[in-house]
Amino acid sequence: MIEFLLNDQPIRTSEAPASALLDFVRYHEQLKGTKIGCREGDCGACTVLVGELNADGQTVNYQSMTSCLTPLGNAHGKHIVTVEGINAAGSQLTP
Repeated sequence: MIEFLLNDQPIRTSEAPASALLDFVRYHEQLKGTKIGCREGDCGACTVLVGELNADGQTVNYQSMTSCLTPLGNAHGKHIVTVEGINAAGSQLTP
């Protein structure tokens, strides 16, 4: 069972760990803001933020990843943020 946070929502799935994170986000969670582009990691249309707890256990370190090349299994225990999840709490664009 793969468990992670997707835009602050807990996700539990038994989908194949080798499947692309991009496909899970778009087709299982219906978050269409993460686009399909080249499927080779070059264009950046599928970029998501992946957050992982630092060694101190208090802060989260985020880095961008191309979801077309990221296996779903790599999301286990992490916080995945798509374009829909950016500033979701504020519900407004920032300057």
